[in-house]
Amino acid sequence: MYNNELYNYIHKGDIQNSILISTKLILNDKHNKNFELIENTFIAICSYIGTFISIYDIRLWIDVVEETHLFINSDKIIIKNIYILITKLCIVCDIYMKNPISKSGILTINKLREKIIDIFSENINLNYYYIDKFDTVLPPNNSETYDLSKLIIQGIIKIINSIENIGDDFDKLNKIANKLRDIFDYLSRKTYKFETKFQNSDNDSIWFLWGILNILYEENFIKIAYELFMTNYVKKLKTERLGIIWGMTICLIYLKKKNIARVWNKNEIILIKKVNEVGMDLYNDIKKKFCIDNKDYRDNDNDNKNINNNIDGLEYLINYIPQINNNNLELEYKLENTVNNETDDNIKKIKYNKK
Repeated sequence: MYNNELYNYIHKGDIQNSILISTKLILNDKHNKNFELIENTFIAICSYIGTFISIYDIRLWIDVVEETHLFINSDKIIIKNIYILITKLCIVCDIYMKNPISKSGILTINKLREKIIDIFSENINLNYYYIDKFDTVLPPNNSETYDLSKLIIQGIIKIINSIENIGDDFDKLNKIANKLRDIFDYLSRKTYKFETKFQNSDNDSIWFLWGILNILYEENFIKIAYELFMTNYVKKLKTERLGIIWGMTICLIYLKKKNIARVWNKNEIILIKKVNEVGMDLYNDIKKKFCIDNKDYRDNDNDNKNINNNIDGLEYLINYIPQINNNNLELEYKLENTVNNETDDNIKKIKYNKK
């Protein structure tokens, strides 16, 4: 469902080859198939990142999810924005490469149960306020999972409320966030059936979890994440997209403790800006080489006269890129003239039959 080569390069944090492969897919998209592959690849990477992202780095994940959603819903392809998105995805994947931790989706169901069972040890009845609030996700009261669903909601609320008096203790907040992710990991992989109004055509547990997130999350990002999850969705994509649900649990804690999370650091910003600066040189260089290797494309392309034949943009980027260093130097950033101020030369327009 996604392009394995592109996925593997981004997964490894290989910016150069990720840009190269994605550009070739765009240039060689004769039957409007490669664009969907790129979409699914970016979504799969966002899901992969959601399996390990910490509360400290969660704002980076939110950024790439929002930009992936923007890319998918745009009616044109803006080359430099794609390159910047790829760069950011690679940077966040590189965080895990340099500091690997246990990811969600790895532990057995039994091991996960041992980690979370204490949360559900107190059989406290969900009060009327919460029963009313979660009406769209609670199964009918004669359902086999009605009592279980109340216990789950009570446990999740208990975890979220537990952070109120913690302050900004990163270790404690990260532990709580990961425990919440473990709960969603466990429930999303169990075969419990929940009849919900949120998704009345399917009783898979993932819709029960999305419904809970939708009620608990008070910002527009829940809609963006859900739409990303649902893009080109078929049931066999469920496993590879669960990381989006798991990552959203970290966002629930972030909402309560926003100042605990960092932004892109100095070295990351330098790298992103450099890709922005050389983006069109990169595209022109890759396109030039692609045209040489693909006669059919060369004969039918009317834009070749605009190719810059003097600058080897890919070679320039390869020679430039420094080691990514995730240090503690943080600052807000703004990429001038990249998203909203593209000129015609910076845009490759391709017509697609969108859903």
